[in-house]
Amino acid sequence: MDPQRRRTALWYARGRALVGASLTVLPGVGAAVGLGSRSGATRAALRMVGVRDLALGLGAVAGVRGGTQAPEWTGWGAAADAVDAVALLVTPGLPKRARLIGLFAAGAAAVGLRLAWELADERAEAEAAARHAARIAEADTGTGS
Repeated sequence: MDPQRRRTALWYARGRALVGASLTVLPGVGAAVGLGSRSGATRAALRMVGVRDLALGLGAVAGVRGGTQAPEWTGWGAAADAVDAVALLVTPGLPKRARLIGLFAAGAAAVGLRLAWELADERAEAEAAARHAARIAEADTGTGS
């Protein structure tokens, strides 16, 4: 894996996990800052989003470190960010700061999707090279040379 891409993917995943942990532990702060409401329902919803992002972030970290399923975990996180963005941008009655967070979520979705594509392309290239090398080795042993 390209070292720069790996570092970027790790920071992206760690950031998601950190935001998720923060929303899980302190949903009232996120509710007040992002949505302008500290109601029980708002805190519960943000705690659920926090657990989701914590799980997606830790899964992505494990995928990038282990070299497996990094594109999948990163892509799932990007999909979650896209849904968050749409919800925050189109729901009537939310404060302007929620719209700003929606734009941030849209940007995170775009970055995550790009990273997921690049990680998937890199994995596909490595798999193709391995198959090619195996065919060459097979041909060499099959011809007796």
